Amino acid sequence: MGAPDKRDVDDLTKEFLAESQEGLDRMERCLTELESRPEDAGALVGEIFRAVHTIKGTTGFLGFERLEKLAHAGEHLLGSLREGKLAVTSELISGLLRLMDGLRAILKLIEETGGEGTRAGDDDSELIAELAELNGTAPEKVEEEAPRHELAVVGEAHAEAAAAKQAAAPSAASSAGSNDKTLRIDVDVLNRMMNLVGELVLTRNQMLQSGMEAANFPELARRLDSVTADLRETVMQARMQPVGNLFGKFPRMVRDLARTCGRDVRIEFSGQETGLDKSLLEAIKDPLTHAVRNAVDHGIEAPADRVLAGKPAEGLLRLRAFHESGSVVIEVADDGAGISMEKVLKKAVERGLVSEEQAQSMSEREALQLIFLPGFSTATAVTTVSGRGVGMDVVRANVEKVGGSVELESKVGVGTTLKLRVPLTLAIVPALVVRSGGQSFALPQTALVELVYVPRREAETAVEKIGAAEVYRLRERLLPMVWLGRLLGLEMSASEESHGFYLAVLEAEGCRYGLVVDDLLAPEEIVVKPLSAVLREIGLFSGATVLGNGTLALILDIAATAARAGVKPVEERVEETETSEVKAHAESEMQFLIFEDRARERTAVPLNVVERIESVPLAQVEYAGGRALLQYRGELLPLTDEGNVLAELEADNASDVLATVLICGGAGTGARTRTGMVVRRVLDVSAGAVLDRDDATGGMELAIVKEKLTTIHRDFDTRAAAWQEVA
Repeated sequence: MGAPDKRDVDDLTKEFLAESQEGLDRMERCLTELESRPEDAGALVGEIFRAVHTIKGTTGFLGFERLEKLAHAGEHLLGSLREGKLAVTSELISGLLRLMDGLRAILKLIEETGGEGTRAGDDDSELIAELAELNGTAPEKVEEEAPRHELAVVGEAHAEAAAAKQAAAPSAASSAGSNDKTLRIDVDVLNRMMNLVGELVLTRNQMLQSGMEAANFPELARRLDSVTADLRETVMQARMQPVGNLFGKFPRMVRDLARTCGRDVRIEFSGQETGLDKSLLEAIKDPLTHAVRNAVDHGIEAPADRVLAGKPAEGLLRLRAFHESGSVVIEVADDGAGISMEKVLKKAVERGLVSEEQAQSMSEREALQLIFLPGFSTATAVTTVSGRGVGMDVVRANVEKVGGSVELESKVGVGTTLKLRVPLTLAIVPALVVRSGGQSFALPQTALVELVYVPRREAETAVEKIGAAEVYRLRERLLPMVWLGRLLGLEMSASEESHGFYLAVLEAEGCRYGLVVDDLLAPEEIVVKPLSAVLREIGLFSGATVLGNGTLALILDIAATAARAGVKPVEERVEETETSEVKAHAESEMQFLIFEDRARERTAVPLNVVERIESVPLAQVEYAGGRALLQYRGELLPLTDEGNVLAELEADNASDVLATVLICGGAGTGARTRTGMVVRRVLDVSAGAVLDRDDATGGMELAIVKEKLTTIHRDFDTRAAAWQEVA
């Protein structure tokens, strides 16, 4: 049997590096748990021992002698610990963590250069001696074979190449670890992907053979759309990774930081199983690290100060992940001293970031935003951990770069909570396509609250002015208006000025405003493409996409647009004693669109299932097989007409009569395709409380909206829609 060629050896090495990095990640988690739970030493030490033993066993086959020697020293110490000869101490944990760092460094060197480095420059004798001292023995003398000439030459060549590369680009970041470049996928997911690809090919062949004029072409097109959607969901499922993979790196970091800063900190996790796209998981690693470092250094007080304040000496740091409105939210919360607004404003004035007059007129929420300005720091001294004013501005910039946002809440004496909100995926996102000034733009639907159409005859009276700012009164609430065409300097044509305007109500980072656009196109699932450097400098766009009709559209950055237009966040003031009651009340309510279906009967549908409201000429409604159908934006839309509205309108024999149609296709519809509901008239949009089904309601689903009994349309499961809204 001949020696394996270089390609086979490289494949083996890559697999070894990936498995070893995973083993070291498990070892790191087990070591931090072992220090806090020494009573569970049996299982934890066994897991750590297996990780080191696996590395040692594989290195002998691959010929990595330096790695084998260090792993052998660590295995000898862990063997004594497993046999009960050593007790779990802080010094022992620190030594094993240094062993893990040493093994990781050699693995990284192998990944970058293909070798373990030169014998003269890379010596682990000090670390091996430290491990032996912790074990209470002298270092073992392992006879080494004379290195083969070929291996030495190859190793030196790799080392020289790496050194030359580093000298040429000293500022370049080190390459990502092998575990960052690999992805573990369930075989069932791969099988499903393969089956869907097979169906995709079959449908494509049928479409090519049938041609566009064939009678079954619409059916094949719908089949293609269904298979494509299933394939997209399966691919996204394969890319999803649990957030716990990222959380597992923080116990070690918090332990080391707490020792450096003189703190006593316990870290807790929740929601580790929350899935997030692999690329986003890597993108938020650095921002999350900054947030955790700030919580330990700035947030949690020294043990003596905590005891004087009536708190436990041990501080608590919580990392929590959960789904909310189509995004993933990661919270970093501490029970520390909180952020003093007076101190923040004083520092901001001293550094010239704001004037004295601006500081006096700032709300608490606005003052907290100063923390994200470049160069801002409240630290009294520069340390190895913080104090240079670099960190929170990087956190916000990096999170916004991937289409996310950052929110900060703090209360003096209670603690601080930082929320990182990121999309589920960077690849494909649902968006509403709008037009302004003859150009198309995409609005992420995660930031879209609702849509309002203002006819031209009402435009002059609907828009109110407060000083120089224009606002729109939406259900007794003043909404700041941002005219997209004016903001971008676009010219409107005469035809666009002849009709009214659409108001897209958007919300991001606490700012809710109405974006005025000329027209709305159908919602699409868009593929996000990165922007060029020139477009990034504008600061109003987060990406670009190619629409279904082949045209290019820029994706609007909702938060940046609000900031450019001068929209300020609205501060909700809720009394502390009423907080839990208000939250419970909010959770029992949901938004409804109210309309008249049958005579004098109020009917409601969940607002988040309604894409838009259309006034359709009656002549455009067609019939096939006794069913009412509407050709709507390139697709065939089935219409439901439970109140026989169409028959009544047709009886009027008016040529210009319009039918009001609700275009529904959001959460709770239970179907992929859109449907249209013909209604007499739309009454209102308002919050309502869903009643429990019992004998009193006759098994019907009812809601109380503005103190009036309202029937919920039977085709929509409000509880499923509400869960979708919360999750």
